[in-house]
Amino acid sequence: MGLFRLFCLVLMMLWLNLSSAWAEDLLVGKSCPVSFQNQPLGILVFSKEWYHNGRERASYTPYDNATGVGIEIHFLSNQAGGLKQQNVARCDRYRLLQIRRSNLRLSEDEQPMQIDVPHQFEEPFYDHAPLEHGYGTHASPIDINDKPWPIRPMRASTVALYDTPYASDHYGKEGEPINVMFETCVVCQREDQYDNLLACGSWGYQRDYMGGYVGWSEPEFIHPQCLSQPSHNFKHTLDQQQMVDYRYWLDWR
Repeated sequence: MGLFRLFCLVLMMLWLNLSSAWAEDLLVGKSCPVSFQNQPLGILVFSKEWYHNGRERASYTPYDNATGVGIEIHFLSNQAGGLKQQNVARCDRYRLLQIRRSNLRLSEDEQPMQIDVPHQFEEPFYDHAPLEHGYGTHASPIDINDKPWPIRPMRASTVALYDTPYASDHYGKEGEPINVMFETCVVCQREDQYDNLLACGSWGYQRDYMGGYVGWSEPEFIHPQCLSQPSHNFKHTLDQQQMVDYRYWLDWR
């Protein structure tokens, strides 16, 4: 009995050690300040990128035959920005809104530059099912096939998204690199006033055209760049989009 209890104790310690090892901390790649009328509200955090092949075999280390990348993006409000604290911007909710620009072969209902949500969405925000997102203290998404962790780690942020875009060779244009760029912005959403677009970050990936039987190379991640306000492309995309009836409630001017 003593040996059996010792064996069980060793197994439990091994399991705890493995669990601790796989309880992945957020690996930060870039942190961007978010403010409203020169008052800091928090930070927009972009994780270290990872790589995958058609949403499988995810790894933080680039590898041959990968076709896409992955990233976590978290907004963390401070005391001035906290909804239940000072809330200097008088937000009712924080949201994440993302646009995508690419040179891929597209279907008839897609545009080279568009809001990065499915066409059936009534609002343009990424933090809405079935897209992968989270609020407050939450477990990372259920689907871990395209994530670089074997079990779901816990995360804590005001609002977060998890994105794993990829482009197979089928969507590339002969002789051109595959280029996909995103711009992700924090939105201060209000029930009885206009919303405010706050700070953003741009990021993406490129697959160089290699020619012949090779096709396109593995993706090269384009690291996030901080933007104190949305870019012209972002504003133009919102102004011209016809996917959701929302643009009249956005005050970014």
